[in-house]
Amino acid sequence: MNSEKLKQILYISIPEDMQHTLGSLQLNPSILLPVEVPEGQSPDTWKLDNLSWEMIISGMLKVLAYDREHKDSDYFREFIKAVRPEIAAELTQSAVIKAQGAEYDLAEEIFLALTGLDTSDLRSRLNLVLLYENKLNATAPDKETERMTLDRNIGELYASLLQEAEELPDIYFNAAWYYYSRQDFKRAFELCESYLTLGEDDTKRSEAEKLMRECAELKDTNENYREAYRLISEDKNEEGLQIITDFLTDNPDVWNGWFLQGWAFRKLSRFEEGLEAFNKAASLKGPHVDILNEKAICHLELDRFEESRAALEEALGMEPENLKIISNMGILALKEGKKEEAAGFFRTVLLIDPEDSMAAGYLDHIENS
Repeated sequence: MNSEKLKQILYISIPEDMQHTLGSLQLNPSILLPVEVPEGQSPDTWKLDNLSWEMIISGMLKVLAYDREHKDSDYFREFIKAVRPEIAAELTQSAVIKAQGAEYDLAEEIFLALTGLDTSDLRSRLNLVLLYENKLNATAPDKETERMTLDRNIGELYASLLQEAEELPDIYFNAAWYYYSRQDFKRAFELCESYLTLGEDDTKRSEAEKLMRECAELKDTNENYREAYRLISEDKNEEGLQIITDFLTDNPDVWNGWFLQGWAFRKLSRFEEGLEAFNKAASLKGPHVDILNEKAICHLELDRFEESRAALEEALGMEPENLKIISNMGILALKEGKKEEAAGFFRTVLLIDPEDSMAAGYLDHIENS
């Protein structure tokens, strides 16, 4: 139970003058009903005169979201469905809109309420894990604790969802991309196979087939690649570079390998060699935000500002709200001496993520220098 999230909840008994039936539901006077008191008002001093059905429903949804083991959860579910039979569709639409607007906390609460309202609702559980993935991508690298929590939640949700994925094949599709991003190409390959067996969406089937072909080249040599990735991630760049270079000797058509080699070169400040590797990755993969970003960093370190800007602008065109790209546009502008332009980029980052400490630090430096 998340007590902090439930701090505005108080429980009331059914008033004497309230009808005791709601459609087919017989109200149970012995069960206390949760009420969500509006923010800014104390549950201790709140007046019962202000009670509304919406406050009761909101309170029940809050309890279902954050206290799954509540002894009256089943009754709350029946109550909500009796009062608002269309509420699931309404909440889903609202959550999607909030997620698209990067209002991640509100969207999360709604999806948690939906999964609490119907524990068999696989689509809402999948939407929740996709929300966590988007939130993770938008979370600054220096927020290590928050990123670790999100990553753990994503892994646990996919592990749970995959046990029931035959009922919703989209789980296989999205989980394949998740494991692919974690460099587990064998698992991603297997999940693509499962999706292609059961999935019917033509666009997703085409993407799954492409991903399978890519993973097929890596799944049997997965250990060497993952070891190189681990070493480079831990800044053991020389060791990782040796392993990935050996890997590329036998697997020259794997774009990920060239990207990883370029990453190692870049971290070792060997920027020209890094660019060669990233260009090779791009020739195999095609336009890709992460490749463009790495190329931009190498050009920036080599004082090739025009080339760096071109790469970042292309990446920004692909993902207009990618905080990493926007921040690097600010760093580039700052290095060019364009302080006002740089400040504009960092303000944009803070508008999307007000807690981005790196952007805040750069903006403070600009405004006080």
